[in-house]
Order: sequence, then structure tokens, then C-alpha cells
Amino acid sequence: MIDFFFLNKILIILVEAFGSYLVFWVYFANRKAKTNRLFSLMMLFALLWIALCYFSGTLVNDLGLSLFLARLAYGIAILFMIPFYFFSISFIGEKERLPYLKIIISTGSLILAWLSTFSDFMAKEMIPATLGGTSIGVVPALGRGKFFWFGFAFFVALFILFRLTKRYLKSVEAEKTKLQYFLLGILIFVIATIIFNIILASWVGDARYYQFGNYSAIFLLAFTAYAIVKRHLFGIKVVLTQLLVGLIAVLLLVNVVGSETPFEYIWKGSLLVVFLLFGYLLIKSILREIKQKEEFEKMTVSLQKANVKLKRLDATKTEFIAVASHQLRTPLTAIRGYISLVRHDHYGHIPKKAQDALRLVYQASLRLLNLSNRLLDVSRIQLGKISFNPQPVSLVDIISSVVQELQIQAKEKKLKLVFEKPDQKMPLLSLDVGKIRQVLLNILDNDLKYTQKGGITIYLRSLGGKVRIKIQDTGMGMTPEELGKIFKSFSRGDAGMAFHSAGAGLGLYVAKKFVDLHHGRIWATSPGKGRGSVFWIELPLRLDQAKLKKDLKSFPEGGGEKIPQK
Repeated sequence: MIDFFFLNKILIILVEAFGSYLVFWVYFANRKAKTNRLFSLMMLFALLWIALCYFSGTLVNDLGLSLFLARLAYGIAILFMIPFYFFSISFIGEKERLPYLKIIISTGSLILAWLSTFSDFMAKEMIPATLGGTSIGVVPALGRGKFFWFGFAFFVALFILFRLTKRYLKSVEAEKTKLQYFLLGILIFVIATIIFNIILASWVGDARYYQFGNYSAIFLLAFTAYAIVKRHLFGIKVVLTQLLVGLIAVLLLVNVVGSETPFEYIWKGSLLVVFLLFGYLLIKSILREIKQKEEFEKMTVSLQKANVKLKRLDATKTEFIAVASHQLRTPLTAIRGYISLVRHDHYGHIPKKAQDALRLVYQASLRLLNLSNRLLDVSRIQLGKISFNPQPVSLVDIISSVVQELQIQAKEKKLKLVFEKPDQKMPLLSLDVGKIRQVLLNILDNDLKYTQKGGITIYLRSLGGKVRIKIQDTGMGMTPEELGKIFKSFSRGDAGMAFHSAGAGLGLYVAKKFVDLHHGRIWATSPGKGRGSVFWIELPLRLDQAKLKKDLKSFPEGGGEKIPQK
């Protein structure tokens, strides 16, 4: 059978030795830092509390002293909550948002500490305890104030845990790494205290294992220590270097003192001086390294916070564009309708000069409506609120209707707009008709704007499990640089800027997004400036429903990369 006294002695030695070592490291790493001082004070309270519990349980021959130590342990334990609370605030770098809470915790801890130490509030008497028929010392019989004491300590611990968890969930990655070890240590400490000190000792009345609840503070110490060493929270690296340099310097000094000849004094003293010089430079370099790392971490955290803020602002901007675009559509549609009625003499005869002016106004309103529609499409894409309704349709019919719709615009510019229908019968495709029409309208409208003579020819052919649309124009052509960016939002080529300055550069961006949603490809080629361009669209005969469902949940942000023709 395991010797309980021996096991208890080993545990107390390990806890006290490790805790004392940690307190020394942390405090002397940076005595001016508030976090370091609070951590050291918190750990001193914890170590004193654990030691008092141990000694109170072993003094079986002096129950009076044992009772006093037990009461003092409860007093120190509740005082532990004061530095624990303030350390948690300092550790996460937050300002106190509840100023009255620190007063309540401090005052409550002091009152409970006084009652626990100088009355039978927590410990009435010390009673013998056995485990398996073997004596394991004495344990306190808890007094009438146990529920107040444990309730207060439980409330403070849970409040700290809640605040740290809330901060952890809102933190950027660099801060999360700093908090997670401390959080885990607190969680284990709280759970062990609930089991051994509250449930068993207070409710069940079995105080034999209460010291194991106290020993759970080692987890709080251990995980906080890991956070310190792993994340360099308190500059422990400097302390270790200073200790090592100091130890070697002492050994060298002893060696100098033990010299027997002047020559030995000279060369050993010179070695000590050289070592001290290099030790000083080493410590200085480590301090500089730590400072650079701290500045880098601060910069990283700032950049991560700025990135989160920019994403939030970008989402707000996108939502604003969506709302604004939607609100603009109704009045623009009404304007177009009334202008059309006026132009067709529904309100009386209009002179020719007025007719020309109304035609320009009508065209301007049409451009505004198209821009509003495209902005709305872009905002829906970026917000992931795009709808998709595929159905089996004939791509020949869709292209024919789009060409017919744009014939008037082509004739006004004296351009040919031709659809070379395929000789073979084309299979039906699963397409969202509205979106494919929008793709074709955007590309052909683009070609009509930037083609000054000649025309545009559309070809369609089947390629096994997919179909390919080829739209060839005799326009200004594009450079490789322009080809690489034309499918990006708000991006336009030199020809667009020269011949149609009112464009926004959204049509091809929307076209690419809609083709991507159909699991297709879209790209452009051009022999060079002044030699026209070719737009290629490839669409599959059938859609992958699983991939489509995934795409609709998180519609991908695409680039405008050039895709080579296969």
C-alpha cells in the first residue's frame, strides 16, 4: 500500500520547490513590470496556503497549533483571490471596466480572511482522518461559513475564467497563444477545487482529500510557466543568461583567487575580464533581441487587428453598395420609362433638338441602371448571397436572343454582330439562364464599346463533356499585362479608358464569377494591340451538385489570371 505521508511529502516538496523557483524567475526577470509583481505575489500566496495546509494536517500531537494553521491557510487562500484577480486583468492588458468589482473582491476577501483566521467560520476543529484503515493525519471539520467562503471563491474564479475566455475568443492569433495556457491552468485548478474542496469536503463532509484540491494549483503554476517560457512573456531568457554568466564568473573568480603565481593571477584575471566583457555583450544582445521580438509581436497583433477591422469595413462597404444599388434601380427604371414615353410623343410633339437631348439622357440613364445592376451583382457575390437556379436549356437559344437584343446597338455603330450557329445539334446544358445571359451581354457589350470597325463573331461547338463559346472581335486588342487583369473588379484596359471613359470595369469581373459558379472557365487572348481579341467560355454539360452546394455556401473570390487555351 502506498505510504500516504510519504506521497504527501513528495508532492509538497515538488510543489513548493517548483513554485519558489518560478516566483524567483518571474520577479527578477522584470521587477518593474506590474504583471511580474502580481504573478509573484499570487504564487507566494498559493505556496504559503499549500504549505500551511500540509503542516496543519501533520501536527497530530498539537491540535491547537494544527487548528490555527488550518484557519490561517483558509485566510491566506481567500486572500489569494485579490492578486489572482488583478493579475488576470494585467495579463490580458485590459483596463478595469468594472471599478466597483475590485473593491468588492478586495473587501470581501479581507473580511473572509479575518473571519477564517480568527474564528471557527471555516475550521471548527481538527479531527483524525483515515484512508483504508490507516491514519493520514488530521483534517479540519468545516464550520458554518463554508458555503459563503467557497461561494465567494467560486464566483471570483469563474468570473476570471469567463473574462479570459471572452477575451480569448475575440483575440487575434498571437494573443490567443498567450492566453490559452493560462486559461487551461485556471480551468483545471477550478475543476479540481470544485471536486476536492467543495463537493467532497463541503457537501459530502469528507475532508480527507482536500489537500489534493490545493495541490491542483500546480497546474496553474505549470501552464503559466509554460506560457512564460514558450512565449517569453516575462523575459525569462534574460534571467537565465544572467544566472549562467554570473555562475561562470563566480567560478572564474574563485579560480583567480586560488592562483599561486603572479603569472597565474595575470592570465586567469585577464580571462575573467574578457569573459565579463563578452558576457555583458551577450546579455545586451539578448535584451536587444527580446525588444525586437516584442516590437515585432506588437506589430503583428496591430496588423491582425487592423486586418480584422478592414474586413469588417469592407463588408460594411459591400452591404452599403448593395443597398444603394438596389435603391437606385427603382427611380432609374421610372426615369427610363418616362423618357421613353416623352420621346414617343405620348405627352405631345417634341422638337428634334429636344429629341436628341432626351436620347442622350435615356442612354445615360441606361448606363446608370447597368452600373447599378453590376454593382448589385458584385456586392451579392462578395457577400455570398448569390442565387443560382440551373435548368436544362439550349445554349443556342440563349446566344441567339442576346445577339438579337444587341443588334440595334451594333447597327448604330455600323458593326456586324454575327452568330455562326453550329452545324450539329447541341446538347442541353444545366445553366442559370439569367446569369449566362448576363455573361454574354457583358462580354458583347464590352466588345461593341471598344470595337470601332469590323464586327463581332460568335462561335459555338461541342467538346465531349463540355461546350466552348468563342467571341472574336476586330477591336483594339490587348497587351499581355491587360489580359492578366481584365477579369478583376474595377480593372480596365487602355482601350477602355480611351474609347469609353464612363465604364467601371465590373462587367468582365461579374462574367467570370458567374462562369466560375457554373464550374466553367473564361479567359481572353489577343495577338496584340490593334489586332482584335478573342473571349473564350467553356461550360460543362452537367454540374457537380456537391461542388455547387459548397460553392454557394462560400462563393470564391477569384482573380483575373489569364487561362491559356487548351
